[in-house]
Amino acid sequence: MMRIFISLFLILPMSLFAQNVTYKAEKRIITDSWTVSPAMFEDDMDVSIKHVVAPFPSGEGDRQFLIKQKAKSAVMFPRTESAQHAARDARAAGDSLMVMDSFAVRFFLNDFIMTGGTPNDNTLAISNEGKLIASFNSQLWGYDIEADTFLFKSNNPHPSFNQFVGNYTSSGLTIGSSAFDPKLFYHPGRDRFVFLFLTDGQDTLNSSTVIAFSSTNNPSDDWYAYRLDGNPFLDGTWTDYPQIALNDHSLYLTLNQLSGPSWVADFDQTIIWQLDLDAAFSGESTLPTTIHSGFAHDGKSLRYLRPVKTAFGPEGENMYFISNRPRAIQNDSIWIIELTGDVDNASIVNQTLVQSDISYGIPPYAHQAAGHTFWTNDARPLGAMRIQNEIHFVGNTINSENGLAGIFHGVIKDVTNPTVTGKIISDDVLEFGFPNIEFMGLTETDRDMIISFNHTSPVDFAGNAAVYVNDDGEHGPTQLLKKGTTYVDMISQAFDVNERWGDYIGLQRQYSKVATAWVAGYVSYGNKRNGTWITEVATPKNGPTGVSSVEAIRKPILFPNPTAEFVAFEFDLENSAYVSVQLFDMKGNLVRDLSRGNVKQGKNVLKFNIQTLPAGIYNLRMTSNGGVLLSEKVVRN
Repeated sequence: MMRIFISLFLILPMSLFAQNVTYKAEKRIITDSWTVSPAMFEDDMDVSIKHVVAPFPSGEGDRQFLIKQKAKSAVMFPRTESAQHAARDARAAGDSLMVMDSFAVRFFLNDFIMTGGTPNDNTLAISNEGKLIASFNSQLWGYDIEADTFLFKSNNPHPSFNQFVGNYTSSGLTIGSSAFDPKLFYHPGRDRFVFLFLTDGQDTLNSSTVIAFSSTNNPSDDWYAYRLDGNPFLDGTWTDYPQIALNDHSLYLTLNQLSGPSWVADFDQTIIWQLDLDAAFSGESTLPTTIHSGFAHDGKSLRYLRPVKTAFGPEGENMYFISNRPRAIQNDSIWIIELTGDVDNASIVNQTLVQSDISYGIPPYAHQAAGHTFWTNDARPLGAMRIQNEIHFVGNTINSENGLAGIFHGVIKDVTNPTVTGKIISDDVLEFGFPNIEFMGLTETDRDMIISFNHTSPVDFAGNAAVYVNDDGEHGPTQLLKKGTTYVDMISQAFDVNERWGDYIGLQRQYSKVATAWVAGYVSYGNKRNGTWITEVATPKNGPTGVSSVEAIRKPILFPNPTAEFVAFEFDLENSAYVSVQLFDMKGNLVRDLSRGNVKQGKNVLKFNIQTLPAGIYNLRMTSNGGVLLSEKVVRN
């Protein structure tokens, strides 16, 4: 058995409204729009060219700052992990989650698990009828749970993000545009999906958010897509780190604006795009929106405004946001921001600062086997849920009692007069990170929650886990939903000793089922790679007994992932350059234009899927400025 550490904090309101707020709301009309037709998706062979050094989400400058902060924290709160799991004081395991289904995000033509990104950036949405879509960097994967079939067409069952932009000249984007940071959302009232991702990070001229709204409740039908400018104020900034939530009339998208690569020196502000839902789901060619900006305290911009979902799906006139001091070794500040009104009448209602007597803190590196470690980012809120006037939120933190990475769970009892009770979920061996939270109750008086997160330790391979919080606010045992089979080693230690572990975990209740939710979490497998594992869980209020307590396998998964699915070539560039990649048959005929775009200086890896090619021998040619960079044979058995 494992032991849970729960520390109680009381957070009291400091002021009704923060000083030096420069808030403003500006109405805009989005005119970049087009229709995406999955039925017309071409086989894009999942082509990617990635720099060997995985891009850090907040820039190299912020990475170095966080490294220094984590080093200071390690001195203040040294690690005291146990050699083995100890018995823990928790609610009875019988009053816990049941696993109803469990399977991997896998290939269409076989049951091999798909390799995830660095990081995965897991996200998930499921409809009332059981149509599930999951996404990771940088592909979309759809499955009909009831029919037990893939959602998208057989020649492209797991399309890349470029399919949403590359074939549509009206999008203003090209297939060479880098796409990353996906988000999925399901609206049970409208019975529709939302899908978004970012393009061209750190490129002020081309930085964008692509956001698409499904035209029906079937993700394989048409989507209405829009492009949001990543430099909306023409001030030389670019967009990163999207987060979304919806209410009755609007979608709220928070984005961070930066003027350069460093989130220490170049962070400008976090802004909120408010989009009109009626226009978006109707596929209107122009989309009304309001941009909210200027959220600050004592002259400093607030970071990472976390929009707060509502328990029974999007509802209400208002929207709440949570923020904190994410990069501090220890801090006690939490902000609550409230907006009201539709896009034509939007305004800020309140910005409230609350302060704890015991602090959250920047998490340490999380340890794997064989001396490997995971990057844990900072202590920003990563998930938030509101039921009436009560808000629950979760984020990474350090457990100062043993120096290990844990989860901060905060509960704001009354947003109109806030006091907050905080709890730290931790273990004496396992380390936890990148949590999310979802409401699991049946009525507005219930307070049941599920908190899902990644887990790792020197003796437990990386996977994902969950804790059920019952109606009395008691935390149950940590349940390991999926255990990994190896440690992760996807990034050369010559570039970074820490593997990417997040940056999110997908979690959504299925509104048509009683007390049931789906998790898309991180898992290690095969040749030291990471993938996505999906689990259906239910609380004791669901009624029936689950398939098993952990790791109920839906379909057989084969390890390791075969090299026959993908080919990969490593190459070096002396300078950054515009690169074209083409595939020819042995007669010299062009078979496929694989990729065109800018590639960074240094070591890079080209990877693409060959499973849909006819058997034969092909020639891969990579060129730049008329010169041949790479010419290699590719054999499809």
